[in-house]
Amino acid sequence: CLCQPCTRCGDQCPGFRVHGWRKICVHCKCAREEHVVRSVPGQLEKMMTKLVSDFQRHSISDDDSGCASEEYAWVPPGLKPEQVYQYFSCLPEDRVPYVNSPGERQRIKQLLHQLPAHDSEPQYCNSLDEEEKKELRLFSQQRKRENLGRGVVRLFPVTMTGAICQQCGRQICGGDIAVFAGRAGHGSCWHPQCFQCSSCSELLVDLIYFHQDGQIYCGRHHAERLKPRCQACDEIILADQCTEAEGRYWHMKHFCCFECEASLGGRRYIMRESRPYCCACYESLYAEYCDSCGEHIGIDQGQMTYEGQHWHAVESCFCCARCRLPLLGRPFLPRAGLIFCSRPCSLGEDPDNSDSCDSALQSRRVASAPEKHPSRGTSTDNDCRNWVEKTSPVLQGIRTHAHFTHVQFHNCNCNLP
Repeated sequence: CLCQPCTRCGDQCPGFRVHGWRKICVHCKCAREEHVVRSVPGQLEKMMTKLVSDFQRHSISDDDSGCASEEYAWVPPGLKPEQVYQYFSCLPEDRVPYVNSPGERQRIKQLLHQLPAHDSEPQYCNSLDEEEKKELRLFSQQRKRENLGRGVVRLFPVTMTGAICQQCGRQICGGDIAVFAGRAGHGSCWHPQCFQCSSCSELLVDLIYFHQDGQIYCGRHHAERLKPRCQACDEIILADQCTEAEGRYWHMKHFCCFECEASLGGRRYIMRESRPYCCACYESLYAEYCDSCGEHIGIDQGQMTYEGQHWHAVESCFCCARCRLPLLGRPFLPRAGLIFCSRPCSLGEDPDNSDSCDSALQSRRVASAPEKHPSRGTSTDNDCRNWVEKTSPVLQGIRTHAHFTHVQFHNCNCNLP
């Protein structure tokens, strides 16, 4: 337990307490790196020391790993004080790791996110069998041997004509500070602010990169290019089989409801913010309530929506607030949180006294929404895609339907090239 509050949830989270296997906080369900960490966790420090040691063993560079100073929590190695200042002046202010600053906290957050300890060391993983432990060690060793590198910061020689930044394509001139990556090829260099992961576009923390197919990546996204990552436990999937749904992957046993953790294999589920929920939990947590009858709208029930209001898509609920005329498939007039069939009804008058405007209202073309049906093997979030055609000042409501997805099981043959 890091016992630090969540930067996203504030006082609602009493402090980080790790979930049994998800690597999230049991209180707020945010990731560990979203919580305030004022110093590098012990396990990460050990892993970083080993990572740098492995890099030096596999690298022709004799530079050290960078160190702290009185002003900065970390600086690129081998630079004079004025060059350190020149390097950090190229970065956004909130990314400069001044001691006890937002930049230092951002560095720790990125160390946790970009270099997950469970991508390298079996002891940080959940319930690996001996064969999987062996495979993870081989996977980690191969990545370090063939892909791991650390950028070197130095002044571009003034005697040379300059080079092109590999990220932005702009010129790097003689005397400019630049980052060089040996695995990317001789002369490959970047502006300091451009030395980013090709996948997430985040600055590469402590200049640590993994090179693959001409691109540089952070450790997390490089690993994901080679093997799938479980969306639930955040670990690399080493088993022969996994669950794939909506373009994401899970260990077979981890494809479960994010709330109650009931298995979802072969069951209907609803995806919300990349997290799967069983139908019961989704209804209890996120179901809308009908503005007419006050009851919740089930996921199997159609609904109407307008300006944040919701109704059951039945005649008894979606109807004129005065005369109770059903409004499904009809124009309606919203006023003060209620819906009406005509202007007289909205004014509390007898609807028989309609004027020419109401006749024109009824003659407006009624639009229809395309039918959508769930199909096996497809993926559609049940975030209630509702259609409302605006015919100002009158609106046409369109009935919507709930959608569900189905799990696809397949053999995972994602091996290192």
